[in-house]
Amino acid sequence: MAAGARRPRNVAASGSPARGTASVWRAFEDNEITHSGAHYLLAIAASAKLGRAPRGADVARALGVTRAAASLQLRVLQEHGLVRLDAEQRLRLTRAGSNLVSRVASKREVLLVFLREVMGVGAATAELDACKVEHLLSEETGAAMVRLVRFLRSGQPQARDFLEAFRQATASCPPGARCDVCTEACLLASGPPQSGRA
Repeated sequence: MAAGARRPRNVAASGSPARGTASVWRAFEDNEITHSGAHYLLAIAASAKLGRAPRGADVARALGVTRAAASLQLRVLQEHGLVRLDAEQRLRLTRAGSNLVSRVASKREVLLVFLREVMGVGAATAELDACKVEHLLSEETGAAMVRLVRFLRSGQPQARDFLEAFRQATASCPPGARCDVCTEACLLASGPPQSGRA
């Protein structure tokens, strides 16, 4: 299947992916858009916000790819009804493309806020991780993160107490202890210390 956008497969009657080991990891392939495709759409949207719809060469330049690579990816996005060419051969997002860009951009923002403000992840790492995940995050998970962030920003005593306790939590496991969260390898041992970070 082409790399720019994907159509859902293997979806149960309820609308959610069928569960089970094979179907869960395959759900990655069922995603609405690829990482690359999302960046093409975001680049088109960013250019349009500056006042002029881009051409393929503009998108290629913005993303640092060859014109040939851009042409292939843009063709896939057109085939999936996310982008169209106007009479001047300028790229415009369709309604479906605009909707997808809005959702991806919103997920990126909530991920950035969650990683920086709640988890205390450094700005550069948060930006990179949000970029990796933005197009994969479900609406359900995104909405849950928004609710959590809004609660933690609310100023309620419980929210302040939670954040304070979380920031003071010791970020280490006793030597040789078996973690009830990281079942295979200790992530605390490989990451920077979390204790006391704002």
